[in-house]
Amino acid sequence: MAGRRRTVLKGALAASGAAAVGAGLGVGLAGADAPARRGGSFSTRVRLRWLGVSGWEIVIDGGHSILFDPYLSRMPCRNPRTGALDSRLPLRTDRSLVEATAARHLTVPPELILISHGHFDHMADVPQLLARPAWRRRRIRTVCDETVLHLLLALDAPRPRIDDVIQVKGGEYLRFDGYTVEVFRSLHSRLPDHGSFAPGRRVSPPRRPSALGDLVEGDTLAYQVSVDGGPTILLMGAGNFVERELAGIRPDVALVPMTSHTAVHRYVERLLTATGNPPLLIPSHHDDMTTPLTRAPRALADSVRPMAARELSRAAAARSRVIEPHHLGVLDLTAALS
Repeated sequence: MAGRRRTVLKGALAASGAAAVGAGLGVGLAGADAPARRGGSFSTRVRLRWLGVSGWEIVIDGGHSILFDPYLSRMPCRNPRTGALDSRLPLRTDRSLVEATAARHLTVPPELILISHGHFDHMADVPQLLARPAWRRRRIRTVCDETVLHLLLALDAPRPRIDDVIQVKGGEYLRFDGYTVEVFRSLHSRLPDHGSFAPGRRVSPPRRPSALGDLVEGDTLAYQVSVDGGPTILLMGAGNFVERELAGIRPDVALVPMTSHTAVHRYVERLLTATGNPPLLIPSHHDDMTTPLTRAPRALADSVRPMAARELSRAAAARSRVIEPHHLGVLDLTAALS
């Protein structure tokens, strides 16, 4: 792909409430072609906010909110000696940080919470979010697999919220007011030695989880949200996928996990080919997972691996745009795809 024009727009996801970052802060070739729209002009405004790790908030026309893998606690998760993820570390969510972040930034109560799999950095805070008093009057449907359902029960998620869970396994195509959600079977990323973190499934509620590894993977899922009159967004929670599941879909936006994938053959290239080179690519799951969201923007920026966006940019097609997200920053997708 040498010689093709690519753009990495760092800073396009400005801090919440801040003015949009100017094009002068972009990294890459100035004046690169805008991505080609697949559905023509969009009439529905869609905003996207990065919550860190693989978490996202999608707000449709200011009224419909969808959360994906919302993890705000950012608890210690690495062995202090080796730096590797340590499944034996205690599961201690930061309830005050979760509430403060939700109160300040998640101002539209969600109607859906999509969960990709059962690991701590994808669903540990969901029970608290489901129990928020500020959201008690909003019906919230959680979309997840059987394992996550049992883990939510073990973590004492409110019973009425459990009754509203939509249990899926891949293949479902769900219609909601103003958008649809497709569910795809997917895979979790592999460690360099081809192993995986906290594998396993649950077919009944376990004892209350007390360690990070007690929140096991279950069946990993990917989702595609298609907004009526707006863009189509591919959401993934791990750096791997089932190629035959995604082959032929054509999202306008792909949120691409950039966790370790050296053990997965040509992960990025195969993903982009299978999905037809989406016009807008946004890396995710490429921060340190622990720097508190209350830290200064500079500290949060330093928690992100810059090579993730660069790798994605190298693999991108000529008319694809790569945007580097910022924690809790907001992107107007409708404008970005214009």
